[in-house]
Amino acid sequence: MKKLFLTFCILFSFTNSVFAIDINVYYYWRNPRCATCKKMENYTLSTVQNLKDKTIHFYSLDMSKPENKKAVKKYGLYTKTVIISKTQNGKENWKNLTKIWDKVRNEEDFKNYIRSEIKQFEEGD
Repeated sequence: MKKLFLTFCILFSFTNSVFAIDINVYYYWRNPRCATCKKMENYTLSTVQNLKDKTIHFYSLDMSKPENKKAVKKYGLYTKTVIISKTQNGKENWKNLTKIWDKVRNEEDFKNYIRSEIKQFEEGD
């Protein structure tokens, strides 16, 4: 019975790791970087870190760097923003969180917005 239970635990762990979907949270920025822009980055980073979920990753990316030009074009970026993205079955699903500009004056509202959007991605297909 112990062997059967151990086998089940190993298979369950393997299955969860193979089928886990990572969610990427990108903060795109460019110079000049004002205090509000730095605040949005810090709020976003703090929110992702506090989720303590190893399948959710935060990246801070400079839009002006050549290696990020393709993403800037794909997402239609023109200003600082947060993009949430996940790829499942070879198809990327993403969302530009444009309301960050409306919510940045209230840290809790901002963080709740980021958490809510991440949760929607976790529960989505």
